[in-house]
Amino acid sequence: NQDPTNPTDTSQLTQQIAMLSQVEQQISTNKNLETLIQLVNAQHYDSAFSYLGKQVEALGDLGALENGKALFSYYLENEAAKVDITIKDSEGTVVYTGEGTTIRGRNQFTWDGKNNDGTAMPEGVYTIEVSAKDGGGGKITAQTYTTGIVNAIDSVGGQVYLSFGDLSIPVQNVTSLRIPDQA
Repeated sequence: NQDPTNPTDTSQLTQQIAMLSQVEQQISTNKNLETLIQLVNAQHYDSAFSYLGKQVEALGDLGALENGKALFSYYLENEAAKVDITIKDSEGTVVYTGEGTTIRGRNQFTWDGKNNDGTAMPEGVYTIEVSAKDGGGGKITAQTYTTGIVNAIDSVGGQVYLSFGDLSIPVQNVTSLRIPDQA
């Protein structure tokens, strides 16, 4: 409120009007930015639909056992003479050991969900460990990947997640996208 006995001079009034105009512009800009962010997030969500039904890979060692199988993949820096696969349950208990393919580069392992005694394990999340050795017994680096066929897409806090079984991975963590084998 202005004191009628001490009126504001016109230069102060002009400055106050200019400041009010700047505040209004900043509020408008913030609203526009919020709308733009919502549109970008919606676009990310919309583009994630192309992942449905596709096999994705992301750095990790987890696999979802569903319908009697779990997919895993690993990359070998060199061809191996022997590759040992170990599957563990959520408690860290070894439920399966076997051999994997030995080629340099990408290898895929499909576990039938049975332990070494042939007993079907319950659906859920399992961990893979890969140990690769060359002909002389030297260690070969093996990088494991979480692998699965996307059956759901979720958006949490503006972040898009791809889901398969009991696993969800952020879409930006995907390193590979494939059409799944029909076998």
